[in-house]
Amino acid sequence: MAKILLVEDDKTMGEILSLYLGKQHEVVLIKNGIEAAKVVKEGNFDLLLLDLMLPGLTGETVAQMANLKGIPFIIVTAKNSEEDILNGLKLGAIDYITKPFSPRVLVAKIENFFARGTRISKLNLHLNERELITDKKKLYLTPTEAKLINFMLQNRGKICKRKELLNVAWEGKRSERIVDATIKNLRKKLEGSGIKIKTVIGLGYTIEESETID
Repeated sequence: MAKILLVEDDKTMGEILSLYLGKQHEVVLIKNGIEAAKVVKEGNFDLLLLDLMLPGLTGETVAQMANLKGIPFIIVTAKNSEEDILNGLKLGAIDYITKPFSPRVLVAKIENFFARGTRISKLNLHLNERELITDKKKLYLTPTEAKLINFMLQNRGKICKRKELLNVAWEGKRSERIVDATIKNLRKKLEGSGIKIKTVIGLGYTIEESETID
């Protein structure tokens, strides 16, 4: 059973989706952007279903917060122009579903997403799909996490300095603190995967050469 955060201000839509999803998963329904941002910041969820047009705070802002927390999200919205869809995918959405839609189709897409957790017998990083596959688990990565772990795997055995990681993932345009925050979230995702990111005090991070990686 997965824990799903559903952010939907339409009462009827929220109730319908809660009913469908609640048969197999734990669903938390939030109806406004401000409360959604608070719950995303404080809670741990396996998936976020996010409307973009919300009272209080935009869905785009909530999506950015979900990315920082490493929570995968699907956008479910009435905004259906090509530009809207492209912008939603750029935010890091794993899918973009426009209203009206079939709840059964949405549930099928969600189950397919969770089914990707099936264990596979090798490690591989699919940057386009933002998936990290090890012999123990399959992980969904945000675009930023994918850039970081790819760089560190390519340089395993070496110290990856914070400034290097900042340039790789953010083109050097953010504070080095965001590197530490993202690595913290990435470590949580990597638990049980067989890959460990180690801190080199005062310098940065490393994945040791001795790690078993194909």
